[in-house]
Amino acid sequence: MLGKIGRKTFDEVIFPNLGERLPEVVVPPSHGVDTGAIDLGGGKVMVVKTDPVFIVPQFGFRKAAWFAVHILASDVMTSGIPPRYALLDLNLPPDMSDEQFKEMWIGLHEAMKEIGVMVVGGHTGRYDGVNYPMVGGFTMLGIGEMEKMGHPRKVRNGDLVIVTKGPAVEATGLLVNLYPSFFKERLPPHLFKEAMDMYWKMSCWKDGLIASKVGVHMMHDATEGGLWNALVELSEVTGKRLTIKGDRLFINQAVREVTNLVGIDPFSSISEGTMVILTDKVQVRDELVSQGIEAEIVGKVEEGDGVYVDGKRIERPQEDPFWRAFFDLAKRI
Repeated sequence: MLGKIGRKTFDEVIFPNLGERLPEVVVPPSHGVDTGAIDLGGGKVMVVKTDPVFIVPQFGFRKAAWFAVHILASDVMTSGIPPRYALLDLNLPPDMSDEQFKEMWIGLHEAMKEIGVMVVGGHTGRYDGVNYPMVGGFTMLGIGEMEKMGHPRKVRNGDLVIVTKGPAVEATGLLVNLYPSFFKERLPPHLFKEAMDMYWKMSCWKDGLIASKVGVHMMHDATEGGLWNALVELSEVTGKRLTIKGDRLFINQAVREVTNLVGIDPFSSISEGTMVILTDKVQVRDELVSQGIEAEIVGKVEEGDGVYVDGKRIERPQEDPFWRAFFDLAKRI
């Protein structure tokens, strides 16, 4: 099976075998939590996250590099602590030219400079057997105050569930930018442009930065499995029930049209850029909206377990339909 390993493998193989168990590791690897965290003492904590370096040449190397940075920065920002330092292990395809490498590196530099992150170490080389889009490993770290870090133990009954941008942001941004001719023929010009521009919304770094300054209990971004999976993971990791009002769930019109065209459920589709925020402060939603980020209070945290939308329990998606649409379009074009 392609993609992330399953929960069973994580629970049975990875989690029991993490090397030496260290007391200063206050957030070890776990489901529904996007970062690890290390207690530095003195009320300070370091949050850490590693992902592949994800480069899609079809986007253009500079544009692809922006997304590679924000995939990781978004995850770090879910902790409530901004990323600050980066390490890059670049294992490059042999056919990547020096000019392409320069374009990619400048793209990485510009994207990191924009969010205040510096490269502090790494490794770079070309190797046989390497191919796009996974061209190495990427780690980001941030240091901040322990009391401001989001954590499942901080979540309380009555907390608000806030969603930003709506579902399938990433599914839409990737599909339309990868297969523009297909969608340009089938969408009105204004919706095609909006769908293309969805690429630049595939980050929730700014969402998390704004929310954390107001005050959050926990945040999680909606990656594989989309919004439904993110909500289920939050319910599981907090041990709480999330009660969602269906009429509060919103969806961008371009996203609706694109997902209809390819026949996929937007709420189960990959959605980097969509942040789910658990907080007791209404002002989080208000501040997000005031700074131009679509956001809505869609429900609340209650005693119990599971995710319920208008009384119907939502289960973890068995697959992310984005990948089926991706491969179907690749065959058709």
